[in-house]
Amino acid sequence: MLGQRIKELRKEKKLTQQELSKGIITRSYLSQIEQGLVQPSFDILEKLSLKLDCSVDTFFKTIENKDLLLSQVKKEIKTAENQIESNSYEKVEGFIQKKDYLVHKELNSYDKGILLWVHGKYYEHKKDYNHSLAFFEESITELESSKHTNEMLRSLDSLGYVHSQINNNEIALNLLNKAYRIMIYDQIQGVIRVSILVNLGIVHGKLKEYYSAINFLQEASDLNDKMGTYYKSGEIFMAMGICNMQLKRYKGAKEAYERALNFFKLSKNKYYQAGTYTNLGILSSYKKEYHQADLYLRTAINIYKSVGSKESEIMNVQVELARVYYLQEEYDKASSICHDVLQMEDVNKHTAQALELLGDIGFKLSDIEDSLKHYNRAKDFLVTQSISCDHLCKKVADVYFSIGDYQKASDFYKECF
Repeated sequence: MLGQRIKELRKEKKLTQQELSKGIITRSYLSQIEQGLVQPSFDILEKLSLKLDCSVDTFFKTIENKDLLLSQVKKEIKTAENQIESNSYEKVEGFIQKKDYLVHKELNSYDKGILLWVHGKYYEHKKDYNHSLAFFEESITELESSKHTNEMLRSLDSLGYVHSQINNNEIALNLLNKAYRIMIYDQIQGVIRVSILVNLGIVHGKLKEYYSAINFLQEASDLNDKMGTYYKSGEIFMAMGICNMQLKRYKGAKEAYERALNFFKLSKNKYYQAGTYTNLGILSSYKKEYHQADLYLRTAINIYKSVGSKESEIMNVQVELARVYYLQEEYDKASSICHDVLQMEDVNKHTAQALELLGDIGFKLSDIEDSLKHYNRAKDFLVTQSISCDHLCKKVADVYFSIGDYQKASDFYKECF
């Protein structure tokens, strides 16, 4: 670092190599010193220090080479970007902790935009959506100003996706439509185009616009075929399966789910495998293939438990399994599973679903008191969570109607509206 330090001090004094070396050594020799190729004597260092108006000790002080540091930061940002794109989130942990990079004054808008996107994706992976949204929004601002369209679209697509994950579907749709317009205008191709199409398909599906959702998803699949890639293929076919199932196109739904499952097995994504088995179980239940539904749903539960999934995910499958037994009039089995769900520490919408199903069982068994108790508990829970409970009001009204209490039945029917 001695030669590097002499070079920096020379530049601070605005001296050329010729000017500094004059009367002391040759310009060529000074160049070799600055490159670290030779070690100068103390006498030479003393003479150079006099010209540079500093002490010899100054040459040996540890300094920060800004150019070298900036180059290293940019290299680390690029590495982190590649790791995120290859889903190696565990490798990015250390990089994310370097908070000083976010306030690095020497970074240009492009590098800062990528850095912010990396942070956004990391927090998205952790399901910390509040932090994720903030980073993606800042990333878009930086990349828009530097006119890097592809990278800006990637951040815009990511922002839309996160909004869809927290069910801000109208906001997600507006963001993704903006990305879609830019993509068409600038004729953007590649995986970013596939991703935008997939996310548009998912959001349209959530808004129950199933036909348009399938069109976007099919376009994404066709583009993958054209490029010879499989980008997000599992997610594409999973979403297509859900849309087809909602449209009662059961054959198309099963084909899509099976294709999704094959991709998730190839990528060894256990979490998505469990989700696909869950949907196959629900589909089999719709088709009254209860034995097959039982097998699919139990497989999903076992996978979720093996990967240490959240209780809410397991509860969801358990409720679906209980519903399968209910449809077969195996009320004891259905009731047992519902009570298992109620024992879970996590309290969420699946808790309300289990209570509702227990109410259905009570009604079927003409246990009016038990039925009303569970319906009302489910209703109260949904009210506290600001979730619509109109369907439960109708069920409570139906119970009162069945026992001839028409005044209470009327009151609850009115509450439905």
